[in-house]
Amino acid sequence: MKARHGSKNDVARRPIFQLEAPCPVETLEAGNLRIMVYEDASDMGLASALNIASEQCRLAEKNGAVSLMLMAAPSAEPFYGAYIRLVESSIRLREAVRKTHFFQFDDYRLPLHSAASFRYLLCKRFFFPIAEYYDADKVHLFQSDAKDIEQACRQYGKLIMKHGPDLQLKGTGENGHWGFHEPGIPLDTAPRFQRVKLSEENVAQQMRDHPRLFRTPDAVPTEAFTANVALFMRTRELIEDNVPQASKAFALLASHGSSKVDAAAPSSALKKHRGAIVRATLASAWALMEYRRKGAVSAAMLSGMAASATPAGEPSEQVRANMRKVLEQMSIECE
Repeated sequence: MKARHGSKNDVARRPIFQLEAPCPVETLEAGNLRIMVYEDASDMGLASALNIASEQCRLAEKNGAVSLMLMAAPSAEPFYGAYIRLVESSIRLREAVRKTHFFQFDDYRLPLHSAASFRYLLCKRFFFPIAEYYDADKVHLFQSDAKDIEQACRQYGKLIMKHGPDLQLKGTGENGHWGFHEPGIPLDTAPRFQRVKLSEENVAQQMRDHPRLFRTPDAVPTEAFTANVALFMRTRELIEDNVPQASKAFALLASHGSSKVDAAAPSSALKKHRGAIVRATLASAWALMEYRRKGAVSAAMLSGMAASATPAGEPSEQVRANMRKVLEQMSIECE
């Protein structure tokens, strides 16, 4: 019996397997903003990786170039892992990666080889695993140890705006910060990359995020350099916000429990972006979901949020009082 051979079209055809994103267990809204809540961080990260990769491919094919801003934080670990696996698996995405300009959010004034440098973190966790696919000339890391740091800030801000950004992966800090844009810093300033002083809350978060690097408050750098909210909001197409940790329950509620946008919770500005999505977990979104059901923050909820943000010990009354003050400023009712 004569062997059957496929046509040239059959031989040339490549198999394609469509991958669907995990379904959220609940979806909330804050104005035009969708907040998708997942069972765990793995589902959250995969959903964001698929959405960013899809837009990255579309824009690279349409425009010949695309840009992506990336946070460097534990919140991004599920995204990093899922995105790297997608790059390793998809020829189309590899081609888009080659056309992508990459930027970082923020950093301390440290050399690249310092384990506490965000450049180091991004290289180790994100760039090195996909090194064979990107164009090294398009990986733009902030020179946080530059001799003239103010000039470095100006140049980096201009470079980000020159290329977009088109896409962004962000996180929400425990006090609602975005990058290192801290509460209290005005939201309506000109877009720029700037020097900021870390708040006590942010210092505490850095110690929890990097316990082996920062064992005491004195070990955390006192200042950092960051894009401000106005620059982050210049993102043209898509902002994905990943918020997996239980310690972010207060930040999610403060930022998105009401329609208000205020410098008390810088990430609240995300509600004004036309292409933003928040992806959270049951662990991080419990307070927001409970508030939506009950219409007020109870004393028990406040204590629960304070405890999750101070795991090393019993939260003080001052912590609860500060949280209540921010919630009231964000027009979120407290009992």
